[in-house]
Amino acid sequence: MTRVLRLGRAPAKLNLALELTGRRADGYHELAAVSQTVDWSDVIALDGGAPDERPVPAVPELLVWGPEAHRVPLGPANLAVRAAILLREQGLGTPLTRLALEKRIPTQSGLGGGSADAAAVLRMAGEGSDRGQLERIALECGADVPFGLRGGACHLSGIGEVMSPLSPIRTGAFLIVVLGSVATGAAYAATDPADFSDGSRVEQLANALRSGCPPDPGLFGSGLQPAALRAVPKLIGRLRGLMEATPGVPWAMTGSGGAFFSYQPDGMAAAVLARAAAPACPEAGIRVALPLAAEAT
Repeated sequence: MTRVLRLGRAPAKLNLALELTGRRADGYHELAAVSQTVDWSDVIALDGGAPDERPVPAVPELLVWGPEAHRVPLGPANLAVRAAILLREQGLGTPLTRLALEKRIPTQSGLGGGSADAAAVLRMAGEGSDRGQLERIALECGADVPFGLRGGACHLSGIGEVMSPLSPIRTGAFLIVVLGSVATGAAYAATDPADFSDGSRVEQLANALRSGCPPDPGLFGSGLQPAALRAVPKLIGRLRGLMEATPGVPWAMTGSGGAFFSYQPDGMAAAVLARAAAPACPEAGIRVALPLAAEAT
């Protein structure tokens, strides 16, 4: 069997705006969101085939290192490994023997790192496969994975799997401050009726991007923020400290938290803001990130 080696990046996403619009009978939450990939990425290497003709293992080996490696699940519980298993079961691409992951995106931050890793495996190992099949496998991995497969900017609905591409943000930069970890399930479990809305704020932002207008930071923010703060109360004090250190700067939470971001005119402005924010957030991960266009399809 021919050995295949590939190296690629798995970019994080910001949910620029997210609203909870309903709850389905199966317990899943329906939402409306505008999401944008940014250049804060994990790095993934794939090893496919067995050069010595040994059987390819049913579950590829996963090697993990990097600043966030200690939080990464191993085996089939890892979404990237699950993506590789599903590809093999569907007979798509080259069966993988090993995945190597440099984990840079903080876990449980609302930045979609695990989903991005799975999408990168599908994109690289499934290169040349039918796009519809890859998207079905992506959804089987998780509701956020189809967006990771596409990237750029999208208007999302359903449970996050219904995508309408938007013109990506082409100017400005984001300062992202990770104030803590919030398990997605814990945030959703802490929701109450007051956290739900009609999706109109997301629709306003989507319409602005469709027309090529610069985004209005007043439309940013996650409807899950109140629930995330209830689930992890220590975030309240950390967010207050961040806001006091940067008076007048609008901060929005992405996804289920605990990363917060501010949209700035350019990378230099974001760097200046980072210097102001850092002393108030000594334990936070702080990153200037630029928006990315969609992956080639």
